[in-house]
Amino acid sequence: MQRSHSLYKTASIDLQTGPWWAFVLERAVEWCCDCAPAIPLPNVKLRLRDPEDIEMNDGHQWTTWKEWYGDLRQLFHGFVHMSVFNYCQRRIRSRIMELDYDRAKEMFYEEDKKFWDEEQDMIKDHQYDPVSERSL
Repeated sequence: MQRSHSLYKTASIDLQTGPWWAFVLERAVEWCCDCAPAIPLPNVKLRLRDPEDIEMNDGHQWTTWKEWYGDLRQLFHGFVHMSVFNYCQRRIRSRIMELDYDRAKEMFYEEDKKFWDEEQDMIKDHQYDPVSERSL
């Protein structure tokens, strides 16, 4: 029996391996990032040195901390969270495994029924196939 293979009938599973502490560290810093207060930064002048930054700032070399970074949460995200995330990701190997959607549901439904049920509701709500531009 030959089965038709469709983009919508393929499940992708991201298998990640690495030291346990890399996962814990990344999650802990992500939690801190979520908890960081959105306190606006002061309007202190900031001189941009990188030509790309200057170009992004409409060709102006001067801006303010508030205009450039926004608030404390965004500053923490840009300098702390992303640095730790990149550090951890260099220690984590990721491999994408593709398998038949129905087989994946059969294997993992019991672990996360809510996810699979919401997925089915979303599929029912969107009966449009943008790849082939025809209804299912």
